[in-house]
Amino acid sequence: MAIRERVFSAIINCFKRHGAEVIDTPVFELKETLTGKYGEDSKLIYDLKDQGGELLSLRYDLTVPFARYLAMNKITNIKRYHIAKVYRRDNPAMTRGRYREFYQCDFDIAGQFDPMIPDAECLKIVHEILSDLQLGDFLIKVRPELDPQTVFFVPQ
Repeated sequence: MAIRERVFSAIINCFKRHGAEVIDTPVFELKETLTGKYGEDSKLIYDLKDQGGELLSLRYDLTVPFARYLAMNKITNIKRYHIAKVYRRDNPAMTRGRYREFYQCDFDIAGQFDPMIPDAECLKIVHEILSDLQLGDFLIKVRPELDPQTVFFVPQ
């Protein structure tokens, strides 16, 4: 627990230095909100029903709930972070390193910016966090075969 707290603290402090604010989104989403958003991975979403029969899902990631939050609140420019548990309906196997419940950490930049500026900032943040954690030497690799516009996922 102490290690996780130290890691989370380093991550959160870095995100705050870069001007991000925390925005927490609900653990439950309407099933219709998530339907069709994840392609083949949609089968990994936990589906539930509330007492009234409304179809719900546990959050699969932190991106779709954030996109919904932006749309509902008409926010067009923001830096945000969120560290929270997400859920996958999977057959977890320790050998595959997969779990049904795990933490996901998001740093999102929403808005209109010069090309590649948000991507460069995200790389800088990764470097700062790994340096702050004093894990030793590290190398950040960016796959060269990718279009630079797709290095980081940007929700549409």
